[in-house]
Amino acid sequence: HPHLQEVAKVYQNIKSKLIDSDKLIIEVKNWFDFSSLNEYKLNWELVADNGKILHTGTIDNLQTLPHQVEQLNLPKLKLPKDIGEAYLNLNWTRKEPTNCIDTSHIVAYDQFVIEVNKKAKNTPFDKIDKKRINFQIDKQTGAVNSLKVGNKEVLHSPILLSLYRPSTDNDKRDAYGTRVWKNAGLHQLEQRAKSIRSSGNTTTAEVELINNKEQAVATAQISYTLIRNKDLKVTVNFKPNTNLVKALARIGLFFEMPQEYHKVSYLGRGDVETYADRKQAGRIGIYETSAYRMFHYYVMPQSTGNRTDVRWGKVYNESKNGIAFDSSRPFQFSVIPFEDDLVDHATHLNQLEDTGIVTVHLDAEQAGVGTATCGPGVLPQYRVAVQDTEFEFTIYGI
Repeated sequence: HPHLQEVAKVYQNIKSKLIDSDKLIIEVKNWFDFSSLNEYKLNWELVADNGKILHTGTIDNLQTLPHQVEQLNLPKLKLPKDIGEAYLNLNWTRKEPTNCIDTSHIVAYDQFVIEVNKKAKNTPFDKIDKKRINFQIDKQTGAVNSLKVGNKEVLHSPILLSLYRPSTDNDKRDAYGTRVWKNAGLHQLEQRAKSIRSSGNTTTAEVELINNKEQAVATAQISYTLIRNKDLKVTVNFKPNTNLVKALARIGLFFEMPQEYHKVSYLGRGDVETYADRKQAGRIGIYETSAYRMFHYYVMPQSTGNRTDVRWGKVYNESKNGIAFDSSRPFQFSVIPFEDDLVDHATHLNQLEDTGIVTVHLDAEQAGVGTATCGPGVLPQYRVAVQDTEFEFTIYGI
């Protein structure tokens, strides 16, 4: 259960801080009340953003007493300049087994991101022959309503702007949650194009998002730029109507694909559901999963499957054909095997119907989940700011 994984991470009794990323100096605090860290060993590894393990090591001579702090100096390492980032993973295990814990069980862990080369870009689809893509824009909505990779259509529904999510249990009781979103009509939006113009390889649509009361909750300028006939860059300048919109669930894009595109891989936090305020359990790495595995079957169906701090992602079929995507900054995304509206209205799991699609969300921002069912709602720093926002995604054919 994703909540239990987060609790286990927060409650762990060995906690670390990265004091110096150049010299790899770590500060470790022993939060055990009675155990010294001489009962444990630290296994560490440094992993590049391409998935390659650069260095590993073990430290098993710590004598840190309960509630004490100690500094560790890892070996000084030279990192390759062709990577953008490296991830320092720390795993703590027992030296000797107990009746409850064996020596393979990770009792505590941490991860630190080390920036290496801002100009380096490591995505698996940079190193393959990407496929030619063709797209069409609907003149009524200003949305991409056809996206062909090679000669094969990969969309089941248009690529639209998205501001709402299927309500979580907490959203329904949060002062900035479902009630406020629905009051603004964010759950029933229609995207309408005011104008569409083309210049060179870029097409720009000026659109309005209209709610069920025929009110414009936002406007946006969406630019579609086709690069080398293989990369579709989507740039959005979003402007909410702050007279109507007081809170947002998310700001991003969403679309549906045929169910054959259920396989997923990504570089981001995983492989567990994470949100802006519940992501300590997720470590950044390259993961392979599927729409079915990303969907957590809560007793009451609700928003699920989100991944945070994502660098790139792929959605593809058994033949490894489909789409890939990235952005200029870390983003959030999800792929689930059900329609959003179905998840939002279902009250029991047996009401989740297989309709032959997967739903993909690419989010520049998404609100945290808070604890409103039993405590505070989403804290201010984890809400989506209701303000002008610019974001971009690039979609590739693979």
